[in-house]
Amino acid sequence: MPVPCTPALRKVLSATLTVLALALPAWAAPSDDLFTVRDVSVDVTADSATAARDRGIRDGQRKAFEALFDRLTPDSARSALSGLDGASIDQMVQSFEVQEERTSAVRYLGRLAVSFNPAAVRNFMRSRGVSYTEVRSKPVLVLPVDQTGGAPVLWQAETGWRQSWANLPLQGGLVPVTVPYGEAADVADIGVEQALSGDAVALRRIAERYQAGEVAVAVLTNTSGGVTATVTLHPANGSAESFTISQPTMTASGDATARGNPTLREAVNKIVGRLEERWTAANVVVGGNEGGLSLKVPFAAQNEWVETRRRLARIPTITQTRVVSLARGGAELELRYMGGLEQLRNALAQQDLILSEGGGTGELRWRGAAAAASSTPAPAPAVP
Repeated sequence: MPVPCTPALRKVLSATLTVLALALPAWAAPSDDLFTVRDVSVDVTADSATAARDRGIRDGQRKAFEALFDRLTPDSARSALSGLDGASIDQMVQSFEVQEERTSAVRYLGRLAVSFNPAAVRNFMRSRGVSYTEVRSKPVLVLPVDQTGGAPVLWQAETGWRQSWANLPLQGGLVPVTVPYGEAADVADIGVEQALSGDAVALRRIAERYQAGEVAVAVLTNTSGGVTATVTLHPANGSAESFTISQPTMTASGDATARGNPTLREAVNKIVGRLEERWTAANVVVGGNEGGLSLKVPFAAQNEWVETRRRLARIPTITQTRVVSLARGGAELELRYMGGLEQLRNALAQQDLILSEGGGTGELRWRGAAAAASSTPAPAPAVP
């Protein structure tokens, strides 16, 4: 279980360290824990094993916080980390877990998972005037099209490009990425020519089955000295947009061969990074910049109301929800939220909550309300 991180505890842990190599089982942290950073690698040499481990944990916490900072902020915010000392990071650490470690008399190699206190991180962002976001997007469904052999391949074979996407580790960031299984239903939903041409009906069909928000068609081609991937993003609403990344050929070393093609793996990482930066830049808010909105929430059944409240509670940028009135056919709410109205609208959409109108008053509907209403009677709701 996670270890509360205190200076005293860190000294005790270091003092009891033996010079024998030690390996601990990896910690299976929940993939949806936004403020936990896993698989932080450290390699430290010092005068003793105790000193190396102590410094390794400090270095690991710094690396973890920098990774969390990058996860929540756009690239342009990196300068805010200037002058950040270890004591300030200590105050934000909630717990840490040793996933794996090996030691010698003077060296420490470890892999750590570090959890940060959300309130402390938010306070840090506000104190430095950093714009950030905690809103997660719906999953992006990636269709990996391999065109390195001339003819484009989507489902016909298990290509290295597809395998590199399938091997993508579970992400703890703001943009979950998923890849279709390649089953018969996937093949029936969309073919390679439909993917390349941007067939809206086929793209929505497979997106809805995987509960994805956007579909990314990632086309891989060979270039001199490496590969190029052109990614076209197809949102549920609006126009498609594209970007291209290039990746020089990389040579596998050590056990890297067992983890797949390093060139393709790095190309996948670059694409995921672009997707995350794109989302973060569009959804950042400045701490303390708060707005208010009055909403009408019509519903035909009590479970629609319950589900709407549940989904509102998942949105971190909504700071307060007040029920003004509640009747058989609907409710009136007052929301307080961070950021602008369009950012709120986007955050609501990730929970299938549709905000219409604007300018101080609006109407909020849960996208699944029609299906829920058809299967459930409508008793008079009770005020929560």
